[in-house]
Amino acid sequence: MNRKYILPSILGAAIHLISPNPQLFAQSSTEIKIAFLSDIHLQDVYADLQSPDFRGLFNPKTGKYATIRTMKSQLNSTRLFNENYFAFISALEDLKKKEIQLVVLPGDFTDDGQPMNVLAFQKILNHYAKNFGMRFYVTTGNHDPVKPFGGIAGKRDFLGVDGSEQAIAGTADLYKNTDAATSDQINYWGYPEITQALAAYGFFPSPQDVFWAHPFEELDYDSYSFDQAIASSNLENRVYSDADSGLFLPDASYLVEPIAGIWLLALDGNVYTHSEEDNWSGSSVGFNQAVNHKNHQLDWIRKVSTEAENRGKTLISFSHYPLVEFHDGASAEMKSLFGPNKFQLERVPSSETSELYAAAGINIHFAGHMHINDTGIYQDQSTTHTMYNIQVPSLAAFPPAYKTATITSQDNFEIETIPLTEVGHMNEFFDLYRMEHRWLLENQDPGIWDTTILASKDYLEYTRNHLRELTKSRFIPSDWPENLAILLENLSPKELILWSKMDEIKSDRFLQEKLRTLQINPGGMNPKHSIIDDFYLLKNGDELGKNLIPEDRLSFYEELITSLSKKTFSSSVQNLNRELIQFFGIFEKLYQSNPSDHFSIDLKNNTIKKIQD
Repeated sequence: MNRKYILPSILGAAIHLISPNPQLFAQSSTEIKIAFLSDIHLQDVYADLQSPDFRGLFNPKTGKYATIRTMKSQLNSTRLFNENYFAFISALEDLKKKEIQLVVLPGDFTDDGQPMNVLAFQKILNHYAKNFGMRFYVTTGNHDPVKPFGGIAGKRDFLGVDGSEQAIAGTADLYKNTDAATSDQINYWGYPEITQALAAYGFFPSPQDVFWAHPFEELDYDSYSFDQAIASSNLENRVYSDADSGLFLPDASYLVEPIAGIWLLALDGNVYTHSEEDNWSGSSVGFNQAVNHKNHQLDWIRKVSTEAENRGKTLISFSHYPLVEFHDGASAEMKSLFGPNKFQLERVPSSETSELYAAAGINIHFAGHMHINDTGIYQDQSTTHTMYNIQVPSLAAFPPAYKTATITSQDNFEIETIPLTEVGHMNEFFDLYRMEHRWLLENQDPGIWDTTILASKDYLEYTRNHLRELTKSRFIPSDWPENLAILLENLSPKELILWSKMDEIKSDRFLQEKLRTLQINPGGMNPKHSIIDDFYLLKNGDELGKNLIPEDRLSFYEELITSLSKKTFSSSVQNLNRELIQFFGIFEKLYQSNPSDHFSIDLKNNTIKKIQD
């Protein structure tokens, strides 16, 4: 692969799609608001597949043909595929009402970067930009260019006309021995096609912006010219040599000043590996790999942060990938208890990675990728560099929410997390899912799912039920020590308080006896709401999840955590007592987290404070 395969940037209508809007920022000029919407994973639920084999599934409720994935597939995925389409529109409608017009999207804006999904995303952005003056700034995620130069792709799990799965592939050869429909709309687009389609939304200069630059040119603010920026922004000029393959790859990073004084630094953290067998494949690890494969970015960040400081600009970086540990300091303990490859722990930035980016000058960073709500803080040993990593939740998973940053001065931010509770059209496909469920029953398919999710009263409850089903069917079997999960799902609060006061020998004996009883009688207690459910509310939702835990259970956790502060275990013996103590050590860190719902950050004084609503 060489440079000639990289398409040039477009210089035509798309870049000039949005005319300058003099009404930008109806709010006070001294107070600037930016919204952050991450991990939308948009799929066009009424796509034109341009296929003679499959038009879609007719939806009597709308009179249109739905191109949706099965509920079975949704309940085995960390993200929704269908209802998040409506969640995205609901979030934009909310921003419209709030008159927030600067919107940052930190990656995974589509589900795998297929033409049908990128163009649907483009159409939605065009509508809100043209009609409501919104300005969007996008960066890439691992689900956008899955492969840097695209390729043949397919999905096996679309919902078919009779309720069974319908495979759709870019070529009939992809899924042999299956009745697959063919459509080029399901193939992967790469950097050239995706950045071209979304040229107006940050990837290339806009006449509305005060300034725009990329890592492969001199940072010349005083002599900035829009015409020169357009000429320089050609994707051919924005490539680096991959150290492993020696081939050239695009880097879609950019710096933009949308309004005077605010610098948004979009970091393309995608890393790809090359082999003759599978051509290119992407990595989801993030900056732990980017720091080696894209070290040109660090040099650029140093220049940008120095220039921002010298010019009195407020620098906000964003990327799909986090720059700071996002489990409230519990990642090391999680690796010890669950294993280094569980809970997606390989995605946790190392302290060495955090140190490099903090030292380069990043103070505040907005990230997605993990589908969680969290605030991580890195501070080096000399306390010279502090970096705040704001994890923006996904609109396609629990907790469905976006964040806003209100900038009141160069160093002061007010961060607010806005849950997406009500979503219009949320139940538009529920009758189709019921048809799917009937088919699964009739065919005795082992992938049968619990229809109670279709009784969800709103989108927040829907995503929470999705998380519950995902925990039961995927997370516990794959990530948890079996005996520990059995105990946590069945021990009552009274039994745990009793255990917390026992010495080590009695503790292990008590747990072993309890485990034997549960194995003899697997029906046991198995309460509807277990500690593992609360664990995921905290791990994924942080303060948003904690707000959903009933008061009596919060009181129980407070009592248990206090009691366990005096409890010890022998480091040389691996037993149930030790595992349970380790688990509650992790639980306590998640429980006593940094502010992540509504809070302020003062970069000058390195302080973070919770704001009581």
